[in-house]
Amino acid sequence: MPRSVHHVNLSVPEDGAPQVGEWLVNMLGYTEVPGGPEVTALVEKMGGRLWWFEADDGSQIHLSPNAEHAVVARAHTAIRLDDLDATLERLDNGGFDHNTTAFDGERHAFVTDPAGNLWELVGR
Repeated sequence: MPRSVHHVNLSVPEDGAPQVGEWLVNMLGYTEVPGGPEVTALVEKMGGRLWWFEADDGSQIHLSPNAEHAVVARAHTAIRLDDLDATLERLDNGGFDHNTTAFDGERHAFVTDPAGNLWELVGR
């Protein structure tokens, strides 16, 4: 039986990882984290670098630069936030539009990151 989600891997445009990484840190509160020495060496040997970001609970978002990046309608990543209002204020101040609704006792805000990936932000 699964215990938890370890990470979600998101496609970003070939040159989009720095911008999306900055968005994850500044808008959603993730922290950029290094990979272990073995995986870092493997990725560097292939000419890349790791774009890994971690939430307080240890779950991670990995970004994969992709020359064929395409946004998939209705596909999204949903995360639960401690302070949805503070996050929405940061998004507003950063110029990121969002749509907010409420159902089943929680508020849900939908926003796209700089690569066009859809995020569902859940909080009270």
